[in-house]
Amino acid sequence: MKLIIIGSTSGLGRGTAELFAKGGHQVGITGRRTELLKEIQSLYPHTVFIETMDVTENNCVQKLESLIDKMQGVDAILYSSGVGTASEIVDYKIENQTNIVNVQGFTQLIDYAYNYFVKQGHGHLAVISSVAGFRGLRGAPSYSASKAYQRIYMESLAQTAHHCKHKLTFSTIIPGFVDTDLIKENYPLMLSCEKAVKIIYKNLLKKKRIIYVNGRWRYIVFFMKRIPVCIWESML
Repeated sequence: MKLIIIGSTSGLGRGTAELFAKGGHQVGITGRRTELLKEIQSLYPHTVFIETMDVTENNCVQKLESLIDKMQGVDAILYSSGVGTASEIVDYKIENQTNIVNVQGFTQLIDYAYNYFVKQGHGHLAVISSVAGFRGLRGAPSYSASKAYQRIYMESLAQTAHHCKHKLTFSTIIPGFVDTDLIKENYPLMLSCEKAVKIIYKNLLKKKRIIYVNGRWRYIVFFMKRIPVCIWESML
């Protein structure tokens, strides 16, 4: 399989990229830090292709096109870029930066990928969302809202593709708490990054529609969604 992972220099993106490369798949990786992309490529020189990309810049679609050309086509694209800052202080600059990466960058690149796969006649689109996308979390309004946006956007695209009889596959990954740089505290149900990427790798190959990296979150989310607003807003 030929897979591109957008946002591959750290965390789940890097771990998943390395696992696919180790498995013999051709992997295209992107990120802002060229030196880290080259570091990963040096580990798997025959299977990894790189393209320096900032999803907040206007040329990110052209960068994705360039990477696809280097790989002579692609079968699957995973959007792994994401930011989020928890704070009791609401700061527009911080909140909007989250939106630019998690909403604007995501939409621009996923839309291009969707149309590319429609023209190709097949393809697999995936995104790393979050349990935060099911209910608003204290101190993380843009992160919660943007992850809900990604989840619902993929659901809408999947329904559109089905209606139009496009042979596309969609995966929304719900990690829960994973020990990466994005998580600053030791939360319950925390998984190691190594274990999480193995689960993501296995389920992406199976083309599962919804991937709960820690299966227990499936049941937690079920109950989260049923808590009345008045209780939810007072309990966190």
